[in-house]
Formats: sequence, structure tokens, C-alpha cells
Amino acid sequence: MAKLEAKSGYSGQTYFDQPALKSAPWDWTVSGYIYLAGLSGAAQLLAAIALCRDSALYRGAIRNARYLATVGTAFGAMLLIADLRTPKRWYNMLRILRPSSPMSVGTYILTAFGGFSGLTALGELFRGPGATGRLAKRIATLAQFPAAFTGAGASTYTASLLAATSTPYWAAAPRHLGASFATAALAAGAAALSIFERRAGRSRSADRFDDVAAMATIGHLAASLGLSRRLCNQGVPAEVDAQGDKRLYKSGDLIVAGAVPIAAYALNRMSGGRSPALSIAGSVAILAGGYMMRHGLLSLGRRSSDSPRAYFHLAQRGRLEQTT
Repeated sequence: MAKLEAKSGYSGQTYFDQPALKSAPWDWTVSGYIYLAGLSGAAQLLAAIALCRDSALYRGAIRNARYLATVGTAFGAMLLIADLRTPKRWYNMLRILRPSSPMSVGTYILTAFGGFSGLTALGELFRGPGATGRLAKRIATLAQFPAAFTGAGASTYTASLLAATSTPYWAAAPRHLGASFATAALAAGAAALSIFERRAGRSRSADRFDDVAAMATIGHLAASLGLSRRLCNQGVPAEVDAQGDKRLYKSGDLIVAGAVPIAAYALNRMSGGRSPALSIAGSVAILAGGYMMRHGLLSLGRRSSDSPRAYFHLAQRGRLEQTT
């Protein structure tokens, strides 16, 4: 016990070392939903940027992004409803808009994002040379920008939702958590579009998405390091380690989602773009690492809920910050 107190800096009272919080009952369905929401939202955001920059060069990527966002949102919604156990809970959340509740705001963001993404996908399906095709193209173009705006919200609101809880590992660093989710979503969206472009033989646009994925990955690594440092300053990782979880959010996830894709993209560029397999390998690593990161954060959050000293230490730090 003395070793734990020296490590965490907290020596106050607890409820007889019993958990003060009930761990969130979230499993892979929630981490899968968070992952798909982030990837889909980033894909629509990238599609809107591509539409403004060079719609001819990125025509295939825009189409793929719209389909990807629609399918990803549909599957993500199914995972969320599976976690809620019944669709009625989803409908009931739409009855009230509570700006102070990330869950309430997030429900409207996700619903709006799914609707606008569906319009862009329908526009692609009915796109053609006739009057109907031109109308479908116009509807898809008009829906693209609200889809991108709500997609940006869908990529990041889940971080606010987690940070608004009392779970120490999520509540200790809300800004860093949001930055980590945003950069990971952007990297995953660019990586997915890069794979589609590479498979279709459009290497020029695929290289552009590789650049976006690489820059977003570097940003994700920086945000992750900031998150780890903030958590260490709050004393949360020490308490989680004391409960027996030595994994922490800084090893395997960051290697798969960070070091591997950056190395693969760099080697592909050094070869003059003659190694598309390296580009695809890097993109696949980003996609796999993005899910590992989200699932790992949920697992660590549940672990921190079981540590009473992590909770009381964080609560004490919060009271001290409010009084100073």
C-alpha cells in the first residue's frame, strides 16, 4: 500500500478500497461503433475537401467516400442499437435535445450525418446524363457539405461522451482524448480511401491520401503522447497498473497504428511509388490500429473504474484546481 501511495501521490480515504464507480458495461459493439463513426465521418470530410480541390481527379474517391460513409454509418448504428438492447432507446433520445448532454447532442449528430450521407449515396446511384441524373448529382453535391460538417462531429463527439463520465481514464484528459480521436479518424478515413484508389489503379490520388494518412498519423502519435503525459500527471496510469493491467495505451496500439504505416509509406515513397503493396500494408495497419486504440481505451477505462484510488485521486485534483 505504501508503494502504491508513493507512486500515485494519493494517500486519502477510500471506501475500504472498494470501487467507487460502476464500470461501464461496454464491449466490442461500442468500440466498433465508435470506430465506424470516426472512419465514416472522416471519409465524408475528405470527400468534401476533394470536391472543392479537384473533383475530376478525385471523382472515384468521392464516390467511394460517400458509399463508405453510408455503409459505415448503417453498420455503426446497428452496433449502437445492439448495445442499447432495443431501438426504442434510440428513438426516445431523439424526443429531447439537451445541449449539456454529449449523448443527446451526439444522437442528433449521428442521425443527421446518416441522413445526409444517405443522400450523397443516392445521388451517386442515380447519377447519369439525363435530367434525373443531373438532379441526383446536384442533390449529392448540396448534401456533401452538411454531411462533412456532421461527419466531423461524428468523428469526435464520442470523445466528449467518454470524457463526460466519471471514469478516471477518460475524464482526466478530455482535450487530449478529443485530439486523439480526431486524428485517428482522419488517418483511418484517408487510409481506407487510399486502398480503394490504389486497387483501382489511381496512384496519383492514392499518393495524396497516403500523405494525408501519414500526417494524421503523426498528429495521432503526438496527441497520444500528450494524452499519456496528462494521464501520468493525474496519477491515473499508476492506479490502473496497481490493479494488474500493464498494457497501457502506449505500446502495441501505437506501433500498429503509428510506426508501421509511417515506415511503409516512407519506403513506398523512397522507391518512387513502385511498391503499392507497402502503401496498402500501411493503410491496413492504420485501420487495424485505429480499432485497437478505441477498444484499448474502453478496456482501460473500465479497468480504471475498478480502482478506487484512481477515482478519489482524480476527484481530489479536480477540487484543488477549482479552488486555485
